[in-house]
Amino acid sequence: MAQSETVERILDAAEQLFAEKGFAETSLRLITSKAGVNLAAVNYHFGSKKALIQAVFSRFLGPFCASLEKELDRRQAKPEAQHATLEDLLHLLVSQAMAVKPRSG
Repeated sequence: MAQSETVERILDAAEQLFAEKGFAETSLRLITSKAGVNLAAVNYHFGSKKALIQAVFSRFLGPFCASLEKELDRRQAKPEAQHATLEDLLHLLVSQAMAVKPRSG
């Protein structure tokens, strides 16, 4: 199995298990079992459970931030942008977060 495939399998399993069970209730052993890799693979590729959690968040936050930045730029180009409210910004944040598709089911 290629390194990148191993990393993706670990991330997919971790994302699904963290969503289902939470961070505290999800062990590395459970993640590696679901991913079909050995326990050492998480430490090799991520270093720690904390780093794995950060990598799972990065998978979501990368597309989210890119989409949000693009939409903010688009909106700021409009004349009415100077009258945007906090409610408008919060609505934008929520709508952009909801638009990011989960990777695992």
